[in-house]
Amino acid sequence: MRYLRNSINPALTVLLISSLFLSACARKLPPPAKTNVEEKFLASFNKTAKLDYPVYTTTRTVGKTLWIYIATDKDILTINSSSNKGGVLPEKNIKFLDITCQYENSAFDINYIFLKYSPEEKEKEKDLFKKTVGGTTLYQDFTNATIEILQKAYFSIGDIIRDTENMNFFAICLANIKNGIKITFVIHRLDMEQFLLNMLPSDEFYNRMILKADGSKDIINDKYGLHIEYNDILLVDFLREQIVNNAKAKINEMEKYGAERIKSLDKLDDIILKSIYEVVTKYKFSDFDLVEIQDLISKDRLSISRTRLLSKFSNPSPAYSLEDENPTSL
Repeated sequence: MRYLRNSINPALTVLLISSLFLSACARKLPPPAKTNVEEKFLASFNKTAKLDYPVYTTTRTVGKTLWIYIATDKDILTINSSSNKGGVLPEKNIKFLDITCQYENSAFDINYIFLKYSPEEKEKEKDLFKKTVGGTTLYQDFTNATIEILQKAYFSIGDIIRDTENMNFFAICLANIKNGIKITFVIHRLDMEQFLLNMLPSDEFYNRMILKADGSKDIINDKYGLHIEYNDILLVDFLREQIVNNAKAKINEMEKYGAERIKSLDKLDDIILKSIYEVVTKYKFSDFDLVEIQDLISKDRLSISRTRLLSKFSNPSPAYSLEDENPTSL
């Protein structure tokens, strides 16, 4: 009996020490407490989001960004794609617009590629892209549930907007946790305020958002947004994506309402310059000294100072048009 007691005591001692250690660790790492703003948002959202399907909502404040994660089993977003193994697009059919924007050492650095095509070639390319590479139909695949949830989230942000004076961004993540698909809407505080006050048209409001869609097995069954790497969104990163979206939107409009006009363009420098001007003035961003633009096909590079950029577009001549400008003379 004495031998048995001596053999059990060390095991119990180890178990007790392990339990105390784990308990101490748990006390050191408590779940982040909800801020007053987060609690008010959740209360408002849960009160108004009387949906016919369950949603799981959590929030996280990081710096000056309020993250809102809304998960549901309902198909709020689907991404259609098809692929053909081994398929390669013929070189003559590779026609596209691609723009990238970086910010470093107080300078915006923009690279672009644009291959012109006719409307007929464009449709043919779209079909080839879907069959060979795998295309997405992001905007067409928004469901009514997406709009419904967003409206509830906007309404709830409106209830707390006065309590978020130090907040710069709202990041709303909608996750389909059945299929592992998520879409994130990043919204600047000023845009949200103007939209809620009916000072910003809805079309312009949606154009100013940064939208990102992604899929991952980590999203499946994740009711609480554990897979997300929460961060404080920086203004300059938001502006970089705004510049790209703004420039692409201008090109799309030109294609939609004037195919001949877009075909006649040899350079997109001025369209990109105008996009930069609109974005930096819209958000009153002045922490840059230079803009550099490069056509990756021709290797032509344009450099323009912030002062000259602002003066170029702040008082344009009455007869101003994009084609009339000669960006290489700047």
